[in-house]
Parts: sequence; structure tokens; C-alpha cells
Amino acid sequence: MKRLALLLCGLALLCPTLPARDAAAAATVQAILISASNRPGGVDPRLAAYAGELRRNLPFTTFRHAGEGTARLSGGRTSLPLSNGHRLELEGGQGGRGGIQLKVQWLQGSRVVMTTTLNLQPGVPAVLGRRGDDDRETPVILIIAN
Repeated sequence: MKRLALLLCGLALLCPTLPARDAAAAATVQAILISASNRPGGVDPRLAAYAGELRRNLPFTTFRHAGEGTARLSGGRTSLPLSNGHRLELEGGQGGRGGIQLKVQWLQGSRVVMTTTLNLQPGVPAVLGRRGDDDRETPVILIIAN
């Protein structure tokens, strides 16, 4: 009887972590590739919902939609192709405060642009950017997990 009680207590302690782990493994990730610059042009209408976030985080005035994709983190890992040879290799896990920890490797062709780990809250975009070879335009990626 004591063994059964200990087993049930142990299971009860594990149960709160199971839904969070499942949520991270089953999360949907949307990525939007953006071409940012200081050329005239303003914000692409398809990016209007993110204009404030982009302007707060980046030193550019023009943001052009360059492609997007959505992927489900099945088994915690996925590849998300974007346009112009850009793609994201993603691995999800349990994050803090109900969020999703996301390991991101951004590639353009075979070249690694960036590797980072993010703790995303559902619906809140993260902005990734790195100065390109051509200072006139910089690729930027918005990542949103749900």
C-alpha cells in the first residue's frame, strides 16, 4: 500500500510538467523574412501589424515582406524554408512562464547566419537580424510561436 501511495505521489509530481512539454513539442511557429533598409518605402502593408515592434528593435525605416512560412514542431524539431535560400532549423522545448524555448539556427544556403535560443511567449514576436553583406538591405526574421 505504501508503494502504491509513493508511486501515485511521484506521478502527481510529474503530471504538471507533461502538458508543458507536449505544448512545446506541438507548437506552431510562423517565421516572416523581411528585407530592412533606410531607403524610401515605409512599411509593407503585410507587415503593418508588426511595424511598431520592428521600429522599436531595428534602426531602419523601410521594411519589405520577403517571404514567410509556418511549421509545426513535431517531435520538437523541424525545418522551416523561407525565400531566397533562407531557412530555419528549429528545436522546441519547455520554456519558463508557460513559454516555449526555441533553439534557432538561421541558414542562407549552407551558410549559418545566426544560432540562438529564444524563450517565446505565445503570440509575441521575436526579432532576429544581422547586418548583411550589402549595407543597403538587411535580412530580418520575425518568429512567432503559438
